[in-house]
Amino acid sequence: MSDPAAAPVALISTEVELPVVSIGDGSPPLPQLFDAVWADFARRGWTAGDFSITRDHPCEGQAISSHQMMSTDTGPVIELVVSPSTTLAGIAAQLTSLQSDARDALDRVGCAMIGCGVHPGLRPEPADYYRYRTPRPAYDYAIRERGWRHWTIVDKAAVQEVVDVSFEDAPRAVRLLHRLTGLMNFVLRNDPDLHGGADGCLSVRPLAWRDHVPHSGRFAGDARRVVIPETEIGGWPDYLSLLWEKGPMFLVGTKNHGQAWVPEHPSFLEFLAQAPAGGWAGRLLDGSPTRVIPDSSHVAATDWSYMGFARIRWKWRPQPPSVAEIVEAWHRGAIEELLADSLEKVVVENRGTSTQPPGEDLVSLALVSGLLANLDEATELSRSSDYPFWVRLLDESTRLPLESVVLGRSVPELAKEMIGIARDGLVRRGEPSPDQWLAPLLQRIEDGASPSERRLEDVRRGGAEALIRSVRI
Repeated sequence: MSDPAAAPVALISTEVELPVVSIGDGSPPLPQLFDAVWADFARRGWTAGDFSITRDHPCEGQAISSHQMMSTDTGPVIELVVSPSTTLAGIAAQLTSLQSDARDALDRVGCAMIGCGVHPGLRPEPADYYRYRTPRPAYDYAIRERGWRHWTIVDKAAVQEVVDVSFEDAPRAVRLLHRLTGLMNFVLRNDPDLHGGADGCLSVRPLAWRDHVPHSGRFAGDARRVVIPETEIGGWPDYLSLLWEKGPMFLVGTKNHGQAWVPEHPSFLEFLAQAPAGGWAGRLLDGSPTRVIPDSSHVAATDWSYMGFARIRWKWRPQPPSVAEIVEAWHRGAIEELLADSLEKVVVENRGTSTQPPGEDLVSLALVSGLLANLDEATELSRSSDYPFWVRLLDESTRLPLESVVLGRSVPELAKEMIGIARDGLVRRGEPSPDQWLAPLLQRIEDGASPSERRLEDVRRGGAEALIRSVRI
């Protein structure tokens, strides 16, 4: 790893998802309400997109994208996306402004946001999914053609932390975050079983994603796309194999536009290397026929096709290599070198965190950015036990109290060590008040309770109404 003192401060960003409820009764709003909200924002100068609005916002360095956004994903959840910044304070200022704008717009239609990782009025069932879902054709494809169960995640809300890393460090940063997913979940979980379908679990997000995909049949390989991998990622070839070789190819095209699928269901590498003359016979998401000719833009778009709890996102240089060059480099074992020459920017996106309570929105970004700024020391912590221990820890984090011992190791002591490493990382980043950002995590350990326990207490005290009062933004 290069000397951090000589390197520019890494940009950071976050995507914060917040369940939206009716102020009157806590029920979820229908998709048409969000259409009205986006139209309201468009009249105020935002640019309307698919299930979203955006506006330009400059960032303090080279970024994959530089804008603010609000969107919906699976269902009645509003996602607030900030432009990259070098400081947590810069992110906090943007998020405060976005929350204020969203709060005002939602208030005008009788709704509010809440800081909970589970929507209290929405059940993870097909009937509720089809009533309240955001109408994304890609989701229909996954359900219809691949047997995915999108209703398992319709009521979940998360935080995605995005941090600059070097090309060389990206695979081990992802490997670190996969190992620490369970430990982070113990202190960050805010997604208890509110609906009674998961035996009172303290964290349902990992379980929902596991149930999200088929585990048998033609698309059993899709299970490798979610949560954390069965086999650890060793380096760039392993990670690219996860994207390009493991199981049938998903959609080609960007995440929101020009998407098509190939009924022969090749792997992505087979799609590149074995295309018939004139391209593959494909189907657009509306079912109409098309021809799909492999292109370097398809390769560039594969970074989103891995939906695990940590992944690499990238930006390609203006002149990417051809498909033939990519295939040839893969076969002679030179794909990492080709990628190093072809990528303009690399970031790591952590995806395992549930939405945090009001006022503590950025604790997970502080934790993740601190760990990645102190990658060597954080890696040593992750090496203190083997990978099966960390896999077990994630499983236990869905049901055990924070004050637990797993396979002879104290969860609170491990968590305090992790937070200390992250604090040192924030100091290395030049954050002026590192303790300010991480204090809520230490308080949770001191109290012996994560936000999930608080949410269950809210419900026991006064049902969904008390929960909403407790975490309304």
